[in-house]
Amino acid sequence: MLARKPIQDISVIDVTGDIDFREMIRIKNAIGSLIEKERTKVVLNLKAVDHINYLSIGVLLERLKLLRNLNGDLRDIFKVVCMDRFFEEYTSLEDAVASFDDDWEGDGTSH
Repeated sequence: MLARKPIQDISVIDVTGDIDFREMIRIKNAIGSLIEKERTKVVLNLKAVDHINYLSIGVLLERLKLLRNLNGDLRDIFKVVCMDRFFEEYTSLEDAVASFDDDWEGDGTSH
């Protein structure tokens, strides 16, 4: 897992390999660190992920709810079966980042 330099005010977390429960907790903590810095627009790059343990998805849903309560959001850029019910998905990082401009309904302040 790698948090890269933000694009505008959007944070990007790159994840590779398999996501088991332990890795999902690392992702949760990384998003928590971003929230502490008032960075509530997050793109989760799952393009290099081979497998997700679906029992750990609840951890991610908790973070999604928290971000949305803070006028933020969590987007992912790889269609993972069943996740499309909860997250907006994009096929490229550029599309995911641009989507915040298209429909962003935050309070208009920079975080």
